[in-house]
Amino acid sequence: MLTHRPLIGFLVLAFALLAANQSVAQRKTKVELVQANAIRSDKNICNGARRLIGNVKFKQDSAIMECDSAHFYSDRNMFDAFGHVHLYKMNNKNMDVRADFLRHDGDRKIAHFRHNVVLRDSNVTLTTDSLDYNLQTDIGYYEHNGRIVDSLTVLTSLKGYYYNKQREVYFRSNVVIDHDSGEYQMFTDTIRYGLNTKVIDFFGPTEFYNDTNYMYARYGWYNTETELSMFKHDALFRNPNQTITCDSMMFDRLNESGTAYSNVVAIDTTQNLTVTGDYVEIHKEPELLIVTDSAQIIYAVNGDSLYLHADTLKVCRDTSGQFRTFSAYWHVRAYKSDLQLQADSIFFSMSDSIARFFGNPIFWVQGNQITTEYMEAFVKNNQLSKFMLYRTGMIIAPHDSTHFNQIKGAQMTGYLRNNDLYKVDVFKRAQTLYFPVDDDQIVGVNKGESTDLTIYLKDRAIKRLVYRSQPHSNIFPIDNVSEADMRLGGFVWFDDIRPKTPTDIFIWHNTSTTTSSSRRITAPTQPADNAAKKDKKPLAPNRKSVKSVGK
Repeated sequence: MLTHRPLIGFLVLAFALLAANQSVAQRKTKVELVQANAIRSDKNICNGARRLIGNVKFKQDSAIMECDSAHFYSDRNMFDAFGHVHLYKMNNKNMDVRADFLRHDGDRKIAHFRHNVVLRDSNVTLTTDSLDYNLQTDIGYYEHNGRIVDSLTVLTSLKGYYYNKQREVYFRSNVVIDHDSGEYQMFTDTIRYGLNTKVIDFFGPTEFYNDTNYMYARYGWYNTETELSMFKHDALFRNPNQTITCDSMMFDRLNESGTAYSNVVAIDTTQNLTVTGDYVEIHKEPELLIVTDSAQIIYAVNGDSLYLHADTLKVCRDTSGQFRTFSAYWHVRAYKSDLQLQADSIFFSMSDSIARFFGNPIFWVQGNQITTEYMEAFVKNNQLSKFMLYRTGMIIAPHDSTHFNQIKGAQMTGYLRNNDLYKVDVFKRAQTLYFPVDDDQIVGVNKGESTDLTIYLKDRAIKRLVYRSQPHSNIFPIDNVSEADMRLGGFVWFDDIRPKTPTDIFIWHNTSTTTSSSRRITAPTQPADNAAKKDKKPLAPNRKSVKSVGK
């Protein structure tokens, strides 16, 4: 599972081997005894070592080593130091180590510190119980628990590698990072910490915690000063209300904003919303959500789900800062079991609960098709309760696969119950075409016109019409009416492009031209010839289904 561990382990081992090879090939220098209060020589003292007591100081190259007492093996160019051990380099403020014990190998120039080891440089403090340090390469390492502290961050691990010249520290095995006094904690297996940059690079499965948030990734980096971070490979963010998964994620902890990339799935349990896409941008202040590239919103409502896609989805606060607004623009398509949609763009504000549809939207509501140039939909209790069509609208309700009840007008208002259209008010140049039935058999074609009218529907069928001014209605025998004359002007049945599954919302259909994927049938403005006109004798108006009030 830890795909980067072998690589990092190999690199660390390579550095160590390189350092060892360099130490063998390097120019040998002697360890010099600079001072001691007392010197005792006895072959019985540790294999003939000289015992140095009080204010002991050694020097090798630029390294100075001090202690309370020591055993000096001059013939082997090494010594053991005891008590208040202090090693530092002249003109190097980043090399200062203290410990209880030191064994120094002068030929290899490796210092072995043991017990209460503290390494200080200009950026951090390292504490451990065992540290080996190469004075030639300025590389130190520990293998039995270590702790590094800087101004805001505490890092602990089982193993660690300190690179003085590169200003980096590698931590291995059981790595724990505590940042800003417990503001968040990080758990991982391998990291690299830049002593100057304050950047943590992590390699392998890594978890972040604080009081409310949890994050996970298998690779990435975190800047402890700027609070910027990048999470890659199976990135996950979770709090009590939201969960985000993606391939990679940029996060700004100070501004509480982030950007997620590729295969993004964001779930908000409080809003019953799921957002998917390949680019998601989130900001807390001011509140903003932007989704592009295969953008989709899934809204769970009343045991069903609405799936909506657009080139760009946007959720933010309005100018007052009190209400959320939702925008979907370019190639909008939506699917719900009892409602489907295609439009150019949508704008919805919670301040008035009105959704505005632009660019010749098409609605399919329980089999009815609604088309217009511009539409407003009124939402109540998470359901469509009313819609208004502007600049010519048409409602088509199929009686069967070849007969369609039709309503057309310059402006319409439709009313729904449980997404079922039951009433339509038509204003200015109202036209109707529907098929009266008797014993479930179509008996004719009823064509009507009026300045204004009201239509009542039940089970998608027209049950009653109320013509309000300048009414005109005729019923024609069904056998004498051609297919073209069973369509009002501008009739187009778009069922072939209607989203029929959630995945269909990602397939855009251009409705501006006739295509093989939709049937476009436009009724002629007048009969083809006079003979055809003579054959169409109107029947008497159906008094049971047509009522003219004329006022």
